[in-house]
Amino acid sequence: MSKPFTAFLSRLSYGEAEFAKTEETSYGFVETLARVYERARNALEYRADNLVRRAAIERIIKRRILLNKDPKSLADNLLTELKWAKYLSLEELKGAKKMNLETVLAKYTSYLHGKVPQEWIVKIASAEIEELFNLNTDYNQFTLFAFQTIRQKIAIDDENLDLLVYFAVDKVYAGCDDEQIAYHILKLAGENITKEKFEEAWELFNLAKNHKGLSRINKFVRRQMPPLILLRDIYFYQPQSIKEVVSNIDKFQTSAEEVLDIQLEQMSGRINTAGIRSVIYVFLTKMILAFGAEIPFEIFFYGHLNKLPLVLNLTFPPLLMWITTMQIHLPSNKEREALVERTWYILENFDLLKDEEDTLTNIEEKKHKNLTYWIFSILYAIFFIGVFAAIFFVLGKIGYTLFSEIIFIFFLTVIAFFAYRISQTAKVYSWKNIGTESSSLTSILSLPILAIGSRLSMGLSKLNFLAFAFDFILEAPFKLILGFVDDWVQFLSVKKEEQIIE
Repeated sequence: MSKPFTAFLSRLSYGEAEFAKTEETSYGFVETLARVYERARNALEYRADNLVRRAAIERIIKRRILLNKDPKSLADNLLTELKWAKYLSLEELKGAKKMNLETVLAKYTSYLHGKVPQEWIVKIASAEIEELFNLNTDYNQFTLFAFQTIRQKIAIDDENLDLLVYFAVDKVYAGCDDEQIAYHILKLAGENITKEKFEEAWELFNLAKNHKGLSRINKFVRRQMPPLILLRDIYFYQPQSIKEVVSNIDKFQTSAEEVLDIQLEQMSGRINTAGIRSVIYVFLTKMILAFGAEIPFEIFFYGHLNKLPLVLNLTFPPLLMWITTMQIHLPSNKEREALVERTWYILENFDLLKDEEDTLTNIEEKKHKNLTYWIFSILYAIFFIGVFAAIFFVLGKIGYTLFSEIIFIFFLTVIAFFAYRISQTAKVYSWKNIGTESSSLTSILSLPILAIGSRLSMGLSKLNFLAFAFDFILEAPFKLILGFVDDWVQFLSVKKEEQIIE
């Protein structure tokens, strides 16, 4: 076992920290209403489960801080709403005392009216509060170990390389969103955070996020992370036994196979659930758009309605999503064996990773300036335009109008990107040996579609009008009513104790 991994093991809690939530089965009337609302609200956005509570904290603070910036009042209201929605277990409430929460909120309200926009101050505050509630301290230790592992395999000449690799590992391996990454960069400044350090951390976050080399590093980290994810899963499966498991290759292989069986079974269920939810969401969205815009537009501007394009526009998007998700395959036995072998190799040969062939190095500038590069760029632009021109040509032959063609292309690109994101879930445990990845004809043809879908999905996340309506039109009065109902229930409970004699 390598010395760096031995040092890493010494920093773990081995299950002593209460990182597992205790299920609470008691749901009153107010709690039930709050949970129903939160489920409906969370369905409007594509978020991983580990990011849902942080987003809820952000929404609550953002709404409350408009009326009252007092840290004590903010802390009281935040705890109340989180308890209503059952976002906090009893253990988490005990671990994060109210005074700690008030201190955090007081710190961030003092940063207002500076260089950092108020919206992002709230976002970073929500990330720290989420971590304040989170009892799983070992998870961050694995992220640090992943950074140390992958960093030595990247040899790019950049003064901000450590920052870029940290950003990529936190995003890809830990599954953090931008708000959490910004907070983690802030934590690197130490305990005594001043307003100047806060603004500097904000600038570093933006520097890393907008760096031209980040996408290469993200892709490299994604290829390297399956063994590190398996190692993390093995630990959290039986934290008390991890030292015994990693002390012997036979025990390690047995434990790794057992954990893989469990994780892949759960992953299969998550992929199926994500596929079904996506199909339903796409179908309902398409129905609303069809009857709200497409049909009236066709009748008003063209004087008639083409039934075939309408039927295809209604049925093709959910059908495409279903077919795509059904074709997602989990790792084969050979890939699983390679993954386990690679994970053990990292534990035993940590210091030798930097000497491997697949290190990430600088791109030669000549490749960006020579004639071949410009020829390929022109060919790609022609290919990009040709793919969409072919789609428009086929749709026109079927009888699509320009408006219905735009609707079709819009859903095609967005759905293709959503399906691609779901398919990436299945590659979490896929480890391929050193070598170049081959590209199929399908992947080549789908590249322009995915490129447009990626940009459209980013735009949609910023223009989610349903989420805006929930947050600023429905949520405030709904939570006000919940507060009144909660007070009324408590009043009745007190009256019951006062007036009923046993």
